[in-house]
Amino acid sequence: MEHSLKTFLTQLPIFEQFSDSDLEIVFNAAVKRQLPKGTFLFREGDPGEAMYVLVEGRTRSFTSDNQGKEFVFTIGEPGDVFGEISMLDEEPRSWSTQTEEDSTFLMFTKQDFRTAIDTYPQLKDKLILNLARMIRQLSTTMKNLALLDVYGRVRALFETMIIEIDGVTMISEPLTQQAIADRVGSSREMIARILKELVFGGYVRLENKRIILLQKLPERF
Repeated sequence: MEHSLKTFLTQLPIFEQFSDSDLEIVFNAAVKRQLPKGTFLFREGDPGEAMYVLVEGRTRSFTSDNQGKEFVFTIGEPGDVFGEISMLDEEPRSWSTQTEEDSTFLMFTKQDFRTAIDTYPQLKDKLILNLARMIRQLSTTMKNLALLDVYGRVRALFETMIIEIDGVTMISEPLTQQAIADRVGSSREMIARILKELVFGGYVRLENKRIILLQKLPERF
């Protein structure tokens, strides 16, 4: 397992161009954490005490109001980094991150993070590139919220998640109506109505929370 984790680190863009000895130092500084589904990595407003790298599993990063309404910013996949923003600006967490399934992380404490930044100047450049990628993703999300209607946002979401398995085109992960609503900033009722119309129109088929695409979704609906 130790060897596979070291190999995993070598494949991350954030650690590109690190020598074997440098990667050994990074690996020895990391704390492995295995968290079950539904565990919060951190909550919005928490102090930033650590940075995390997702090794296995999936997460969602979101904000919520005091009525429990949520909006999901991003879905984390293996290789994604979490918590580095609070490490850089010393501000509280901007959103919450929770595991969507049983997940494994490598955790780096604030002190280890600061030491790494001082020791490896190239790491700061990699973090800047990582933040730039995040900003582009959030900019696209905000643009879709501002310019597209709910159906347009659902269509844009689906287009980022299309995969093909054994000749069947589908959305890459099981999604409940509420999960879709949280990702596009809508109500579950509106999503239910859109999915019903797409099924009726012969565009999709629903199978055990899986969304099977039967034909290209229309520009407008």
